[in-house]
Amino acid sequence: MDATSDALLFPGMGPARAGELGRFLVIDRRARRLLGVAEQSLGYSLLDPLAREGEEYTEHTQLAFVLACLAVAERAEQEHGLDPAAVGGASFGQRAALVRSGALPLAELVRLVARVARQEHDYFTRAHQDLVSQFIVRVPDPVLADILDGFGEYELSGRFDQDVHLVTLRERELEEFVRRVRAAGGYALTTMRPAAHARALGPLREEVAEIFADFVFADPALPIVSDQDGEPIHTGAEAAGLLLESTVTAVRLPELVERFSRLGVARVLVAGPDHLLHRLPTLTGRFELLRADLRAALSPAPRSRLARAVPV
Repeated sequence: MDATSDALLFPGMGPARAGELGRFLVIDRRARRLLGVAEQSLGYSLLDPLAREGEEYTEHTQLAFVLACLAVAERAEQEHGLDPAAVGGASFGQRAALVRSGALPLAELVRLVARVARQEHDYFTRAHQDLVSQFIVRVPDPVLADILDGFGEYELSGRFDQDVHLVTLRERELEEFVRRVRAAGGYALTTMRPAAHARALGPLREEVAEIFADFVFADPALPIVSDQDGEPIHTGAEAAGLLLESTVTAVRLPELVERFSRLGVARVLVAGPDHLLHRLPTLTGRFELLRADLRAALSPAPRSRLARAVPV
């Protein structure tokens, strides 16, 4: 198949600066429109709590992140003349993908995200406070196997490239894990608290499933490519399952990338605040990668120079 199609890819949520997200929601006209829809659905202001928060993975920063991703995607699609054949989301990016695909209206999605965020917060005050998920880079698969050999309890919660992984383990073992990674020539990046994408979180999945029962997912108008196994999703039930199962299922980004290739994708727009995807060889080596983040809206416009006075 000739590679002529476009695709959208929404990033996972890294360290999010609440103040930066709040400023973007005010400055960008598309974001302001989406913010209005979200606040009307929620019945409260997002801007006030964002102004008080830092970089925590809170209900409000999660919602602001989704709105920002959708706003920059809308702008970039128009500017680049994109006609997406598929959409995908890496980890938390699945939420924006559901809206863009048509599987769930924004007003419903923000209510779902808010309720799930509250349930997660409640859950992690009761259970699994000792679990963390650690991003590591420059650690190829065979090296990671050696690092983890005889290590104890752990789960591979994400594979983003051949040498980029997310590993879930007990926090008491994090220091030793990081030491082994560095000794092998790798780097330890973000530590996620709470943990994510781990089978150990099965009880949380069951609690979240009760929330999902209150929402109706439509068949996506735009196919969603799963970040768990690379399969295209065409029904509302599958779309709901994708998001629900992400609680306990590892991210396998190479499978999503392979599916994009099989769909004939040539250009991929990474839409949203991204610290990882635009740097991955698995993406940059296969597609023309377009990037849309918050910088254009938040950077002050350059001043126009005054014409030099000409002596009369």
